[in-house]
Amino acid sequence: MTVGYERRRALEWAGELLRDLKSPSERHEQLWGGSVPPELKMLAHRILRHYPEPWQLDAAVESDDPVCSWISKEPLR
Repeated sequence: MTVGYERRRALEWAGELLRDLKSPSERHEQLWGGSVPPELKMLAHRILRHYPEPWQLDAAVESDDPVCSWISKEPLR
């Protein structure tokens, strides 16, 4: 079963991946063995227009809105 902080972490990682795909970078060669196709860059850009920013995820975690209760902060260790 997935818990709230794992869902949030997955959203953060997915956002980082989309930003990496969208942005021109010399890291593309080391990460994926070549450049990212333009179609994939455009798709990542389109998805990111509607994807929550990190500050929006923070706000959702802090919210009392029951809709936002499915994500949470990582537990303190």
